[in-house]
Amino acid sequence: MHATGHEIASISVRQWQHSDPSPRGPGVLFKECAWGAGRVPLNRVETGSFAAANGALPVRAAFTVSLWILRTSGDQTSTVMSWCGSDSNWSVVIENERLALRGNGTTSTSAIPIRMRQWTFVGIAVPESLETDSCRITLAAAHWGRTGGPFVEQIAPGIRVDSADSDLRVGAPVSASGGDLDGLVAGLSVHDCALDTVELMDVMNGMGRQPLHRWAMDDRRNPDYVPAMDAGTSDLLLSNAPAWSAHVPPPVDTQARPLTSPGSIHFHVDDVEDSGWPIVHAINVPIETSSGYYTVRVADASGVAEVPFVVTGSSTTMLLAPTLTWQAYGNLGRDAETFPGRSLYSLHADGSPVMINTALRPSLTLAPQARLEVDGGDGFAEGGGVVAHLIMADLYAWHWLTEEGVAPAVMDDRQLHTRGCSALDGVQVLVLSAHPEYWTSAMLDALGEFLERGGNVIYLGGNGLYWVTSLHPAKPYLMEVRRWGGSQTWSVDEGDRRHQFEDRVGGLWADAGRPPNQLVGVSFAGFGTGPSLTFTRTAVSYSDEWRWVFEGVDGEQIGAEGINVGAGNEFDSVDPLMPTVGRTTVLASAYPETPDHFASYEVGPGRAPTPGVRADLAITVTPSGGLVLAMSSITASGCLVATNEPRPISRLCSNVLRRMHAISQ
Repeated sequence: MHATGHEIASISVRQWQHSDPSPRGPGVLFKECAWGAGRVPLNRVETGSFAAANGALPVRAAFTVSLWILRTSGDQTSTVMSWCGSDSNWSVVIENERLALRGNGTTSTSAIPIRMRQWTFVGIAVPESLETDSCRITLAAAHWGRTGGPFVEQIAPGIRVDSADSDLRVGAPVSASGGDLDGLVAGLSVHDCALDTVELMDVMNGMGRQPLHRWAMDDRRNPDYVPAMDAGTSDLLLSNAPAWSAHVPPPVDTQARPLTSPGSIHFHVDDVEDSGWPIVHAINVPIETSSGYYTVRVADASGVAEVPFVVTGSSTTMLLAPTLTWQAYGNLGRDAETFPGRSLYSLHADGSPVMINTALRPSLTLAPQARLEVDGGDGFAEGGGVVAHLIMADLYAWHWLTEEGVAPAVMDDRQLHTRGCSALDGVQVLVLSAHPEYWTSAMLDALGEFLERGGNVIYLGGNGLYWVTSLHPAKPYLMEVRRWGGSQTWSVDEGDRRHQFEDRVGGLWADAGRPPNQLVGVSFAGFGTGPSLTFTRTAVSYSDEWRWVFEGVDGEQIGAEGINVGAGNEFDSVDPLMPTVGRTTVLASAYPETPDHFASYEVGPGRAPTPGVRADLAITVTPSGGLVLAMSSITASGCLVATNEPRPISRLCSNVLRRMHAISQ
């Protein structure tokens, strides 16, 4: 469903137990809640990032604004900069691949070309008076590498420009709520005089007089602002979360004289920070409500949406809801016009990688009924099939835990980020579901401390604790990932690997010195699109030390049951060269035989059948006496909800769960 105006929708609340309709599992299980119902108006989402001076810029009657721009999309008219004076507004725009000046309801288009994906210097010099034909606005531009002078065009009077009470914007028209520029901007400056052509050329070449206003586009200490470099200059407020970049126009001579200050900002027309919807309905969750997975069901004439949330609680058995993973995948495969706010697996409309996204946008892929795979498209479940991601897969683990009778609770992983290990006070067993891929440093710290104090972990998934992830320090709904060096859908340029929400380099946690092996004993090893796999027990699994894990489990092979019918899709293994949290033992391994199973990028080239392409079911004894069970497959949790006996994976996990509680008493 998508709001095109202010339609009225009805809402209700559901509590979910299981959402996969496959006949191999328990089916769709939910109940309607008697609380939370209502009717609400729907709203639109404004997109597009931009920057605006956080207050008026004091300039003289004559002034010059200049910057460097690298345009990354030519599909629409784009605003380079706009200026709001006391009695006139004007904008420098790119229209039909030409630089133009727009104001007072008219547009004066120049012959100056603005080429795609090439750094271009743009300057506009405004004289003190435009009363006579001899006083004209100078519009100048030059492509990178041109040192002998910019293209210059004199714009005749008729577009009024004034400087009093000036309000500068970059990437958006005056007073717009969203931006319309796809491109990088660097070297923004304002001079307190109307520079002539030679003076503009000097600025373009990194020389010339000192500007009145400049901004440090490499200063990321506050991700919401570009700080001013000069006294009396307002900071630039960033809206809709553009991406900071290290890309700038390169030097043009052997003295490496920079053309601009370091750093740039990459604006996108499809950036979204916050849908900005007003609060139209509040749900009071009754205090007696049990912990678990819930949705707000929103329905109008165009369709139905299920908006998930979790009710947290306290228990000795805690399931961690991987909401950062939900957010990273959200809207994958969806039309960006209908569902603004792209996934972190996607590219922006201009082809650049999506490194930042927000939880505050509509995303139907987060419905419990939705199934989504990176390479397999997405859609709504109609029965059967492998499910490895998002809430449907998480509910496999939730259903199993509730059937175990341990009165589990669920926790949002942002609680772990915010509160640290104190969020796990009273928890004996922490359960990680099918695909806990995205972790912040604070979350890793909390899990490490939990294990150090004797906590136990059941890791039911694969490819977990994988990407370096940062949250905005004041807006935790904004999430940042800068991929490189791993198995990925895109890779960021080397100069742009450092995060803007946190002072750390992106990529894999393993490359940052924090491999998942240190916490869960295993790490990402490979993919598989073919038939799911069956684990075969190792010789050591029959020893006296580990016989209890397999109590009630018959046969040498396990896991060929349940909705997902075995291990597979994305899987982990033990790496003897990597440090682990304790003493790790492989109890069973699954070796694919079909060549559509292959090693992860970071492991190196490899294709089944080969010993390195495998999933290891492993258990670790920590120095503090706790246990970590790693199922090492993104599909393994789907084996827990088999409706027919025997259920060896479920029995094995139950044995370990109960032993963990026993040793924690």
